[in-house]
Amino acid sequence: MHNPAQALVPMLAQARDTDIQDNFFQTLQREDEKVIEILERQDLSQRNMATVLESLEFANDRLATAMHRIGYLEGKVEYLEEQNSVLPMIEAIANRVPELEQESLDLRTLLIERELHLAETHLELKIANERLELVHSSWWCRFWGWMTDTPV
Repeated sequence: MHNPAQALVPMLAQARDTDIQDNFFQTLQREDEKVIEILERQDLSQRNMATVLESLEFANDRLATAMHRIGYLEGKVEYLEEQNSVLPMIEAIANRVPELEQESLDLRTLLIERELHLAETHLELKIANERLELVHSSWWCRFWGWMTDTPV
């Protein structure tokens, strides 16, 4: 007769093999799930990375545009600062304009007065020349010139 324990040995061995196979398949299934989870994370990471790269490219374009604007505005600021440095000189000249206009008016008045004085002197000289000519043409002057032997 068989020993009942011996009959159980192949069954136990088969059950044990089944348990080992179940454990192996469960382990494989867990590993597959881990691999699928890792791949899903990688896919998600790649999609996130693509989104991040698109955002970076957009931000880079915006940054380049902003840098261009900054350069333009810096040039404007330099130009305005240059203009601003000239402004005090222009302001000083502008403040002197009334004074210079008054000085110009005074000089014009002086010029007109001198021209009038010159015209009066010219008239007096003309009158004096006419009188001198009259004296020269008089018979007394000619007689005197003849007597003193000097030209008149």
